[in-house]
Amino acid sequence: MNIVVAGDCEKHDFILVAAILLKGYYNNDVMIISDNRRHYQYFDGEVSGIQIRDAEPDVADRPDIVLYDWHHGYPEGLEDEQIVFATSYERQAMEHVDELLDQKHMPALLVVIEEECGLGLNYVDRYYPVITSKISYITSAERRIDWVHDGRVNLKVDKDFAGAVNDFLIEIGNVPKNEIKKLWQYARKRGE
Repeated sequence: MNIVVAGDCEKHDFILVAAILLKGYYNNDVMIISDNRRHYQYFDGEVSGIQIRDAEPDVADRPDIVLYDWHHGYPEGLEDEQIVFATSYERQAMEHVDELLDQKHMPALLVVIEEECGLGLNYVDRYYPVITSKISYITSAERRIDWVHDGRVNLKVDKDFAGAVNDFLIEIGNVPKNEIKKLWQYARKRGE
């Protein structure tokens, strides 16, 4: 399963939690590949059993589930991938989504990272009417920064963030809704 989350915004916290929960549900190796190592470099290539890379692995080393955290353009050479776009309200993030749409990439889902500003979800709905499925969560500088400094992921997260991850797992990861609560409990018990 290839899942591309493309967007010029800070979404490593979302990708990390989704990867951990997908690993727990499918009981398979999971890898994150990013074209921007800025935040992932502090995890030393692995966190909670999730491999983190900045380049495509050899076919023999490739796990069944790969999440692409892409910031510039779109990864090349993928087939049958699930496409997700991510944006904040920042101008460059929204322009990146515009470029991806112009390149004829159509996402199954848009993840909106909300911040305090004059814009809101209604604006995003009007700006991207062709993207029908959207989820959102409120950004947390503490979560994004603390995890990077600690080099580990804390699964005690805000309710809106957990809800967005849950929706992502259901819509993109094919995790049944009735398994979500048990999945979080299992991951927390393992100390992820």
